[in-house]
Amino acid sequence: MKLAFADAHRYAADPSTMDVTTAALLDKAYAEQRRGLISDRAIPLAESGLPKGGTVYLAAADNELMVSFIQSNFMGFGSGIAILGTGIALQNRGAGFAIDDEHPNAIAPGKRPLHTIIPGFLRRDGQPLGPFGGMGASMQP
Repeated sequence: MKLAFADAHRYAADPSTMDVTTAALLDKAYAEQRRGLISDRAIPLAESGLPKGGTVYLAAADNELMVSFIQSNFMGFGSGIAILGTGIALQNRGAGFAIDDEHPNAIAPGKRPLHTIIPGFLRRDGQPLGPFGGMGASMQP
């Protein structure tokens, strides 16, 4: 799983700017090469310090309405900026961009940053079935 997350952090970006295709990442030869890096010895996590997130997910539904809601401050306290007089903290998902101009997820006008929050609705034949979501990071399948 650590290798998959490493690949996601290196290659995943706005689909229009990725320098590696999904097909290349799913290629059997590439999977075989990555599999060769797996052993029966645990690899320690490279992260330390404060946790990077603070995310809450809520789903609710009744016979007429659905809600799929994610509140994520990301990196401890969002941007660290609150709207004066409201106490509402602004998000900072733009921090998901890379500052290396050669990285596929490099910051640029009109691009979408890689992020892992997923609020959504499930429907069948246009009829609502229910809300769903994933909080992101290692909680995301």
